[in-house]
Amino acid sequence: MKLIVVAVAISLAALVSGSYAPKVDKDIKYADKDFLMKQKFFFEILRNIQMPLQYEEYMMYTKMWVEDSTKYTNYEQVTEFFNMYKMDLFLGKGEIFTIYNKYLLKQTYMLFSFLYNSADWDTYYKNVIWARENINEGMFIYAVTLSVMHRIDLQGIVLPAIYEIYPYYFFNTDIIRSATYRKMYDPKFGFYGNGKYNVVYSNFTMTYPYEVSIDNYMSEDMIMNYYYEDVGLNSYYFYFMMDYPFFLGGDRFGLLKERSGELYLYLHQQLLARYNLERFSNYMYPIKTLTWQFPLQTGYFSLLSYWNGIPFKYRDINYIIKDQDYFKLDWIKDWEMRIRKIIDDGFFYMDDGTKIDLRQWQSIDYVGKLMNYNMDNSVGQKFGFIETFSKMLLSGSDFMTMKTWPSVLMQYETTLRDPMFYSLWDRLMSFYYLFKSYLPYYTFDDLSFKGVVIKDVVIDKLMTYFEYFDSDISNVIPMTNVDKYWDFNVLGRTVRLNHKPFTYTLDIISEFAGKGVIRVFLGPKFDKLMDLEYYRKYFVEMDQYLVDLVVGKNSFIRNSRDFYWSVKDRTMYTELYKKMMLSIAGKDKFVLDMSEAHCGFPDRLILPKGWVSGMKMQFYFIITPYTMSETESDVIYDSAFMCGKYNFIDNLPMGFPFDRDIDYTYWYTKNMLFKDVFIYHMDEMKMNKVY
Repeated sequence: MKLIVVAVAISLAALVSGSYAPKVDKDIKYADKDFLMKQKFFFEILRNIQMPLQYEEYMMYTKMWVEDSTKYTNYEQVTEFFNMYKMDLFLGKGEIFTIYNKYLLKQTYMLFSFLYNSADWDTYYKNVIWARENINEGMFIYAVTLSVMHRIDLQGIVLPAIYEIYPYYFFNTDIIRSATYRKMYDPKFGFYGNGKYNVVYSNFTMTYPYEVSIDNYMSEDMIMNYYYEDVGLNSYYFYFMMDYPFFLGGDRFGLLKERSGELYLYLHQQLLARYNLERFSNYMYPIKTLTWQFPLQTGYFSLLSYWNGIPFKYRDINYIIKDQDYFKLDWIKDWEMRIRKIIDDGFFYMDDGTKIDLRQWQSIDYVGKLMNYNMDNSVGQKFGFIETFSKMLLSGSDFMTMKTWPSVLMQYETTLRDPMFYSLWDRLMSFYYLFKSYLPYYTFDDLSFKGVVIKDVVIDKLMTYFEYFDSDISNVIPMTNVDKYWDFNVLGRTVRLNHKPFTYTLDIISEFAGKGVIRVFLGPKFDKLMDLEYYRKYFVEMDQYLVDLVVGKNSFIRNSRDFYWSVKDRTMYTELYKKMMLSIAGKDKFVLDMSEAHCGFPDRLILPKGWVSGMKMQFYFIITPYTMSETESDVIYDSAFMCGKYNFIDNLPMGFPFDRDIDYTYWYTKNMLFKDVFIYHMDEMKMNKVY
């Protein structure tokens, strides 16, 4: 079952006046006892993942999996897992895991299949406990997360945030060491009675240059550590890649009708656009495209360590690949050439003889699946693992080794930390833009909305600032007493970017009564409309929502907290657990809603940092007619309390109307509007302050 990258519950703009008031859902759902017990199980089974289980109630299931063949929906797949495990071919506990390895990928898929094919909760429950004690920790987290996301009977289950399950991937070694060292000499450390003293700080002065050039003594990218290392941003990417894993077939998991290939490309295009806006905020040029010319000037040292103490593999400044790796580079360039050729040819044939017309905009989905080596694409093997092999080449690692030492590029949770990720994707996006270049211009009818005119928009002052962010990192402290442990709470404090909530009021005059779709983008300010051809790839889609138009004047007030693509912060691990325990005891109610959704871009980062003096940018608004065709799906989900299957608001291409070349003779229509804004940064917190 598929969970999505964005929240499906669409907040409708209303004709309102006065101050912002959040929408109140009258149909509130509460978790029943059975659901709460499942929820409790996952929070306990994922606690101290690197340590043996401490809960007596689970111990009886740690020695043996469920062997009864009637307890599985596909016993053939499970048998393959059994046989391989009995031959001792799985990665050992305590060793470093990455999905960017052929053998570990196969092992992970078989472990996932083992859990996914468990026919009922009782079987799944027992198998998860067994796997928790007998399977590699990283692989276990990966497979359990996938199974919870894709099993229909686990709809609505909220896993702890990935940065609280495994803090080692999100918090630098100085924080982890400070927490563990503090616990050694302070017996009160971590307990609620100790209050504010349970906080450890990130030392932003302990930073090392990982890029040096002839012109710059210190790396310009060091200035953006707050962005690269943002916990919410990195977990967002992890969850997207888990929602759409390339090795899961869409037919079986209900993904075929979700435009996953298009979404894969559009997400990366938007990540690049948002990243470049942040570079502009720091007086930098757009990211340079990776050219595969060695030596590579940009090195990277992450300051992260795996839980066993081994640091993440680093990349030296002026990095040169090994002589025996140049044939891998030849593979990558050959795969790139093949994709360019089929896009230039305008078609390709699937293995079953089906001809795919690449001059239809919907075929961008096939291009995305080719690049992602998606299992739904029967010709994927002809184009290879372009992104995977590229990351491994930049990491000095091999795809087919029994053991590997992963860099940050080889973990979904950390890959956004490395500036080379963005250079690589700037190269890979050339396929996206090549495909789009063959599509015709949008016509006047495509762009316009007869009888609908955007008259004006008023936007609040846009303010950003740095703030302290506390995250529960208690999982780095070994559990000693399960009865008292949930009174234990250690917080890791870092600095992150945030913005003040803002509201805009959009005034529209309409001769049409009915539904429309409003899209909102943020991008750089340019002087002439003709410059948009260059700048359009830097526009970030901030919001998209459905409205009801009436004849005459329409005023839509929208608050940034309601934006369709973004989500708020997650509740801390221990706070959620206490809420569950009180609900189980009948002293509270556990609400089933979207408030703990794993999907969605962090609301804090929808605005780039801006400048103290005000960084001039532009909002872009467009309203289009609502058109939506129903798609058949066998997947049933409840959008009230889960991310769920992707519900497209309409049938337009992702990124419309900036995704194609522009004919300026008619492009700027009355149903669209550019609005100049300034983004101000309150420079009250110095990033290099010693705490």
